[in-house]
Amino acid sequence: MNIKVDQAAVTPEQFFSWVTAQEERYELVDGEVVMMAGAGRRHDAIVVNLTAALHAQTRRGPCQTFTGDTYVVTSPSTRRMPDLGVDCGKPDEDSLVADRPALLVEVLSPTTGGFDVTVKLAEYQALRCLDYILFIDTDSPNVHLYSRDADGAWTDAVLKGLDAVIRLDKLNVTLELRDVYAGLEFRPRPRLVE
Repeated sequence: MNIKVDQAAVTPEQFFSWVTAQEERYELVDGEVVMMAGAGRRHDAIVVNLTAALHAQTRRGPCQTFTGDTYVVTSPSTRRMPDLGVDCGKPDEDSLVADRPALLVEVLSPTTGGFDVTVKLAEYQALRCLDYILFIDTDSPNVHLYSRDADGAWTDAVLKGLDAVIRLDKLNVTLELRDVYAGLEFRPRPRLVE
C-alpha cells in the first residue's frame, strides 16, 4: 500500500482523495485503510447476474442499482464496499457514496464469508434507511435474506435451490435463484451412506 499516514486516523476526505488514484480496491475501517481481497470467477459471475437482474427491475423507478465501486457509510470513520446494492436516495453524480441504500448484497467467499456475516451484517443492520441485506453463497444455490419489517425489526430467511425466489417487495423486485446462478455448475455434495 502506498499511503503514508501518521498514527492519527485517516479521515473519509483524506481516504477519498487518495483512493481515487489507486488501482486496487480499499475500504476505510475505523479510520484505517484496508485492502479488499480479489474475487474469483464464480463470485464475479454472480455479481454480473445480480446486477443485470436488479438493474432491469429498478431502472425505471426512483431507485438505482450500484456496483462495488460505490461506498456505503456505516459509521463516521468507516466506508464499506458491498458487492452491489440499490440506492433510493438522490446521490450526486460525482459522489463515491450511496445516498440512501435500501439493499446491500455481499457475495460470500471462503476467505471473507465469516467476516461478512458477522461484522458487516451488524454494521449494515444499523443503517436506518436499509430494508434488505443479501448474502449469496458461491458454492451452492443458497441465499440468506435479511429484511426489515414495518416496526424496524430484522427478520431472516434462508432460500435454497435454483427454484427459490427472493422477493424484495419494498423495491418491487423479484429475483429467481436460477437467474442469480445462471451459467454456474455445482458439484454434487457427498452423502453419508449407512
